[in-house]
Amino acid sequence: MINDSRLRRGFGGQARSMSVRAWFERARSEGFAIGSFNVANLETIKAVVETAAEMRSPILLESSPGETKWVGANTMVAIVRSLSKEHGIPVFVNLDHAEKLEDCMTAIEAGYDLIHFDGSHGDLDENIRITKEVVKAAHAKNLLVEAEIDALPTKSSEIYKDKIPDEVIKKSYSDPEKVKAFAEETGVDTMATVFGNVHGILLQQEEVLDFDLVARIRAANPDIFLSMHGSSGIPEVNVTRAIQVGKIVKVNISTEIRKAYRETLERVLKENPDQLAVYKFMPPVIEAIKAVARRKIEAYGSAGKA
Repeated sequence: MINDSRLRRGFGGQARSMSVRAWFERARSEGFAIGSFNVANLETIKAVVETAAEMRSPILLESSPGETKWVGANTMVAIVRSLSKEHGIPVFVNLDHAEKLEDCMTAIEAGYDLIHFDGSHGDLDENIRITKEVVKAAHAKNLLVEAEIDALPTKSSEIYKDKIPDEVIKKSYSDPEKVKAFAEETGVDTMATVFGNVHGILLQQEEVLDFDLVARIRAANPDIFLSMHGSSGIPEVNVTRAIQVGKIVKVNISTEIRKAYRETLERVLKENPDQLAVYKFMPPVIEAIKAVARRKIEAYGSAGKA
């Protein structure tokens, strides 16, 4: 059993001193989820934190291994801790889709709150072996671990103009009993689930979520936390229903954040070709990201919880 007594400095009040485990337990009990937003620079971090502060919502800020190397693991943690203290809300740090043990260990040493090891693209026995190592190292520092056995059929931050065959998407669906067996074998805290969700944004088809499947995954796994990846492009009402049906506690969002950043930045630079001061042309970019974050926090039901 993980000792869950660690308190976060800088949060005033009981709700803001809760650990990520305590927040996940509360989310599962009350039927909301905490948004996990991919960030890669100060502007994206500021935008999401400011939105969460305005809405009084707990959040996770996450970095992929590429983003972690770009920002720096220790720098990422320091910035997030500083901003969470400044705004008085709980902001946790998540390593997203790390496929190498060394990337997990880097995040653990830096003090990330949640470590996601994704061994879904390799051998199952190797996935189990590495997940156990990550769990042992993370639990020794009171950190949570997320694992994955069902590989999403598409790539993050891709805009798919062609239709993805239904059989390809359905092949990635999670098996409730396999999720249960993996979690019991490894001692992992959170499992990423697949029930129609895909990475990126599909332009030629509606992403159809299998609510019956996510309900069965939850029924077979009452004691672990469930997460949802690949939520970009899915109507918020469907994400909300999945959270409620599956008692999902964490929803990852990346492509929509990156799309808002790039498209707005390109437009602003085109409209202001002579402007060189970053702090002068970045505000519209931040506002565009905040608009995405605001919609997601509303859909996840976490507004007003902090």
